[in-house]
Amino acid sequence: MTGKPIELDVGHYRSRVSDYERRQYALALARHDPKAAAAWLIEGEWDLKAAFALAAGDLAAGFAAAGRMSADIKKSKDLHVILAGLHSHANEFQQSRQYLKSLLTDARNLDSVSNSPLSLLDFLGQNGDLAPSAPADGALVSVIICAYNAAPFIGAALRSVLNQNYPNVEIISIDDGSQDHTFEQMRQIADENPRITAHRFANNGAYASRNIGLRLARGEFITFLDADDIMLPHRISSQLAALEHSGAAATVSRLIRISEDGRLAAPRIYPFVRHNPCSLMMRRSTAATVGDFDESRFGADEEYEHRIALRLGKSALLRTAGIHTLALHRAGSLTQSPDSGLATMAGRQARIAYRESWIRRHRLLAAQGQAATL
Repeated sequence: MTGKPIELDVGHYRSRVSDYERRQYALALARHDPKAAAAWLIEGEWDLKAAFALAAGDLAAGFAAAGRMSADIKKSKDLHVILAGLHSHANEFQQSRQYLKSLLTDARNLDSVSNSPLSLLDFLGQNGDLAPSAPADGALVSVIICAYNAAPFIGAALRSVLNQNYPNVEIISIDDGSQDHTFEQMRQIADENPRITAHRFANNGAYASRNIGLRLARGEFITFLDADDIMLPHRISSQLAALEHSGAAATVSRLIRISEDGRLAAPRIYPFVRHNPCSLMMRRSTAATVGDFDESRFGADEEYEHRIALRLGKSALLRTAGIHTLALHRAGSLTQSPDSGLATMAGRQARIAYRESWIRRHRLLAAQGQAATL
């Protein structure tokens, strides 16, 4: 079995399936052959046409499709990012920055006339250069950052939390048995800032490290950041406000990805703006009720989200549309590695098998809960 989608006669099948089925097939096919996938799209699906053209390397077709949606750009976060992506792949980085600036309301360092490739550092300001959003004695928020061989990235991740406009934050940084200088960098930055603590343990995986972080956290609210990502400066204050306004048990926001060569990236082709499970912010009481993360090597964020809904109700998790995280798209990450990544058959099969296992477990737990109430 090759893992490639079955080739179908587009003309024969396109009118015989629902729009949802047609789009899902097109999206699946686009990961392997975006040019062929475009044939499954219909008039008006210009955002998908632009994304598929970009994935196929046809920038002219991508700009043409995006241009058909120009009147709707104010209503579409994805179109902003697709246009930024098209310009970045055309080496027009200044134009790319302008589209991102109009989308990311708290991106402060994008006024540069430089045409250099995009960098996560473009989005970092100086510590303390924003007015605080709350008094210093507001609720303590614990930010847990787990890292493995992240020496080139961990400094930016820590700085992005220090640069938040919400002041009452503790940062729990955990080195998961790195073989590079990650821990030394953590400790050096922690020595300079009392809000950071640095810890080192044997390599057990990101979710085992998160569980250690949960036990160390002192905050009334707890959130997370991957070591090769950065928070935009209003993430904590925005998510905290969403929790307090809604009364939800937890909330998550969205992200966009930047590749190591400075271009906008979409490993799943579309949409460019993605749900970010690592942005989970929850009340301490939620963590106490839901418990630890599964200590799987990958995919446990989704399981945890579903467990929140299972234990606390479907409305317990609030998904917001805000883009509050920039993620580095790099070959060494869990989502890109051969054995656990989304780009390989082995990685996808492993993720599907894990997802099926926890879905069965959750169904059993739900059934047991219903029986207990009878």
